[in-house]
Amino acid sequence: MVTGIVWGLVAADVLAVGPDSSVSGLFGSGLASGVVTLLTIALSINQLVLSRVFGSLDTLTSRLAGSRDLRRTVESIAEVPSSPNDPAEFLSLIATTLRDRADGVVTTADDSDWEPPVEFTSALGDIAAYGDSIDARLEANTNVNDTLDVVLGPEYALNMAAVQHLQTEYAASIPEAALAELHDIEALLESIAVVRQFYKTIAVQQDLATLSRLLVYSGITALLATVAVTLVYRTGSVTLPHTVLPAVVSVGFGLVVVPLALFVAYVLRAATIARQTVSVGPFVPPRSR
Repeated sequence: MVTGIVWGLVAADVLAVGPDSSVSGLFGSGLASGVVTLLTIALSINQLVLSRVFGSLDTLTSRLAGSRDLRRTVESIAEVPSSPNDPAEFLSLIATTLRDRADGVVTTADDSDWEPPVEFTSALGDIAAYGDSIDARLEANTNVNDTLDVVLGPEYALNMAAVQHLQTEYAASIPEAALAELHDIEALLESIAVVRQFYKTIAVQQDLATLSRLLVYSGITALLATVAVTLVYRTGSVTLPHTVLPAVVSVGFGLVVVPLALFVAYVLRAATIARQTVSVGPFVPPRSR
């Protein structure tokens, strides 16, 4: 797109690319230094990714133990012998179990002498609908970014607060079986909170690793383009026919912009993920303008 815009502006005589223009200085100093800066950023990002991958034996063991504890908690509540390794399927297991448990609380209350108030059944209906909505949007073997999109927003935190309110408000009257179900629902919502933060770490880490590679490839290409366009120009003359200069300069601009476009796209995506997953537990910070 940038190539087409520059070419159109040159054809309209808005931009000058002749021997007496400042194209040589622009490519030889400003754009070249910008590309080198982006390559330096790529190296920094690569070091950041590596710092997250490596760790001491105690740190790696702790991470593994935490992952296994989370899986065992979900397996115990879902009453399954093992949980899937696929991120989307694991989140789907949590969502369907959350829905079943929320429906189970209402059923347990109906089977006893306790008459649940409207607030109680309404809150559990919302939780069951939340689990349904998560499961309906998940597919097996979906990449982590798409899986994370399903649990963006503060809904899980709002539901956690609702469950805690129900436990406190009706602790004296609610049947023990229903209270146990509420504890399981709270644990499942906490699992969604942990899974969401874990998937965010994986998604951002994968994006940064991809961005680092793409910046290296496109940055080297852009650097070669700046050198080539600069060497086309001599003092008061050019080494190519004037008729091909618009195409050469336009393509050169397009190649130079590619690293910047990649950098902006990936940084915006990481910033969007971070902004929409900022809630921690039952706390939901106000939306920033």
